[in-house]
Order: sequence, then structure tokens, then C-alpha cells
Amino acid sequence: MKKVLHVFLVGFLLMGCSKGSKPPKTVAIEPTERIIKQYKGKEFSIVLDDMKIEEEPSLMVYQQKYKILTLKKDSLHVKKTPWETVNKKFFKAHENDLGMEIVSSHNGKLSRVARPVGFGWAIGNKKHGEWEAVQKDSTNKSSTNHSSQRRWKTYSSSPFFWLWLGSRRNIFRNDYSGFQSSNHRGSSYYGNKDARGNYTYGTRSAHEKTARSSFFSRKKEHTNRWNSLSGTSSRSSSRYSSGSSTRSRSGGYGK
Repeated sequence: MKKVLHVFLVGFLLMGCSKGSKPPKTVAIEPTERIIKQYKGKEFSIVLDDMKIEEEPSLMVYQQKYKILTLKKDSLHVKKTPWETVNKKFFKAHENDLGMEIVSSHNGKLSRVARPVGFGWAIGNKKHGEWEAVQKDSTNKSSTNHSSQRRWKTYSSSPFFWLWLGSRRNIFRNDYSGFQSSNHRGSSYYGNKDARGNYTYGTRSAHEKTARSSFFSRKKEHTNRWNSLSGTSSRSSSRYSSGSSTRSRSGGYGK
């Protein structure tokens, strides 16, 4: 009798917990799809600029902010959006894509596969820059630099120049080659994982932890909200995440 009562109580508590979880707020159309329609026929990219999870009395609200990059003649225009509510599944699919393009429309090709900013249309495009040899650091015996290693240099005449310069990031040829391979498979590219567990690009990179420190402080403050993402199905792996993305081929630059 006691055993039956125990099972009943456990079941009752589990039911209570499941009822206590708040459902997510939903939207009929993702904001990125609305932007795609708005910029149809134009050269543009949508960069995931920020993320947060809000909690209402009866709902969990998943939100994102974007930067929209548009090419107009010889100029690159950057437009920031306000907070946009997205569906939980979409939010989860791009959890690792902070600071990356999650939509890219260039050279007549639309891609929803997350990629480092500029890869495939500016980085690796001979119209915008070139790969230059990296000078070997003779003073550092442990340096991994080699004279044969190449680094991207954006031309000052390129509309991408100031955005590239502002990022203060070196982009090496081996990373671009890794991106091309992933892109041909329809997968996102985050770079290699270092000894500390950091990737080169995206939410899990050391760069974003510095550049977007407010996001990580907010996430740490509201850990319980982010825990609401656990248990959802995702096509993400430890390195690649295609989410609900469509497959996209590389534009063929930088060969």
C-alpha cells in the first residue's frame, strides 16, 4: 500500500511540475522572414546582434536583435532593429550564432545557414581584398605562424572595409577553407575549438564573450530562463548547427 502511495505521489509531483512550465509565446512569421521579403532583390545580410529571454506571468518570451547589412553601390549600410519576438524553436536553432550572419543574400543566392560575417561575399572575394602572407614572428619561438600562412586584407576602397576594420579580427585562409567545406554541406562554420572550449566564431567564441559582455552578464543573471531551452529537439551538434536552415552553396570566391 505504501509503495502504491509513493508511486502516486511521485506521479502527482511530476504532473505538477509539467503544468508549472510556461508555454512559449509564438509568432506567425519569424522576423527574419519578414526582412527577407522587405529586402527582396537586394544584397543584404542579417546578423544576430543580441538575444534574451523574458518571462511573463503565463508565457516565456524569446527575443532577438539584428543588424541588417545592405550593399548600396559603393557603400555598406548598417541598420539595427529593436527587440523582435521569435518562436522558441527558431531561438534554439540560433543559440550558438551570436555575432554571425543568420541570413545572407548575395550574388543572387539566399542562404539561411549561419556563417561568420562577410564570409562568402566579402571575405574571399577579390573585389573586396586579398590574401596576404603573414610575417613569421622570429622573436616568439612558440609562435604557430608560418610564412606560408595567409591572412585576409580588405581593400580600403571596399564598402566592407570599415566593418572589417571595426571588428579587429584577423581572418586566416584556413578558416575560410573550413567555411567553404561546411557551406558545401549546408552546415554552419564556427571554427576550431581551443583547449578552453572556445570556438572562433559565434556565441561560444572568446571574441563574442568580450565584444558582447552585456549578453553574457544578462544570461548568467537569468540562468533559470535559459534552462527553459533544455530538452527541446535541435539538429545542432557540438560543432555544426544548421537548425531549420536551407542548404546553400558557396559563391565560389577565394579559390
